[in-house]
Amino acid sequence: MLVDATRACHIIGLAAGFGLALCADFVALRSIVKPVTASDVWTLWRLHRIILAGLAVLWGSGLYLVQVRTGWELSAFSPKLLMKLAIVVVLTVNAVFIGSYALPNFAQNEGRRFGEFDARTRLRLSAIAGVSLSCWLSALALGVFSQLRPMSFEGLQAVFAPVFLAVLAGAVLTGVMAVFVARILRLGSRGNLPARDWPGERQFNRRPPTTLLS
Repeated sequence: MLVDATRACHIIGLAAGFGLALCADFVALRSIVKPVTASDVWTLWRLHRIILAGLAVLWGSGLYLVQVRTGWELSAFSPKLLMKLAIVVVLTVNAVFIGSYALPNFAQNEGRRFGEFDARTRLRLSAIAGVSLSCWLSALALGVFSQLRPMSFEGLQAVFAPVFLAVLAGAVLTGVMAVFVARILRLGSRGNLPARDWPGERQFNRRPPTTLLS
């Protein structure tokens, strides 16, 4: 009963973490087309804290299940289990970077679209998001697909390395393309403004010339 309850908690922690991570990605992706708001920042902080709780549940339940299955004998660690541990370690380290770097920098750019962020910051945030999504997808696949159980460590690497690189590349490419989206939206909003609202443009009041009477 205890093992089954722990396994249920493990699945709940994984589902909660993955689902809320997708919600956080959606909130962050909205900044590509609309400026970051205080509500967006508040939502991301709240989601991050709940995701951290999900990670804690994942670690606690996972370590107990490892102890039950292996007794902490390294010879009993399967390649799939080692891959799981490696992915959760990377996921945890990445979560620390999200809390210490990604969210504070995202908050500092309140009022801007993602494409208007500093280029270095934008690419770093994209890479962090890509690592997060890759790890959650990999952890979910390792927990769901029984076909991965008998595979060797090299076979698992051959499966997950391309997925990891593809998701990471897609996230970075999104960060690059966000610049062009921001420029297009900015030009579109300019086109809808009256002439006097264009920045840097001077307006002159044309009056009929006055004549000097001698």
